[in-house]
Amino acid sequence: MADWGWARGGEYLEAAELVVGELAANAVTHGRVPGRDFLLTMTLVRPQESGSGTLRIEVADSRGERLPFPAPEPCPDGEHGRGLVLVSALAARWGVVPRSPSGKTVWAELPSPSG
Repeated sequence: MADWGWARGGEYLEAAELVVGELAANAVTHGRVPGRDFLLTMTLVRPQESGSGTLRIEVADSRGERLPFPAPEPCPDGEHGRGLVLVSALAARWGVVPRSPSGKTVWAELPSPSG
């Protein structure tokens, strides 16, 4: 498998690690339903002939409440509320979609380093 620039280390891999960490932390903190877990999926989409590849990160949980979209401004003195702002800053795009039969999936896409 080609790495398409996602080699170990580097700012792109660090950005992916931060996005995974923030989305997973949100799922554990806010999306938890007793007896159910969250699902993390990462997909490396091959680049098109003239384009670049994309890393798509999805975290699904069992709570159906939608997240605020776009990310709200955090309270300057607050200890929480910066995770989605960070995801928004690092990802090319992100969003929230319903998950069947219940819950939601929060996704983010990061362009490959060559993109």
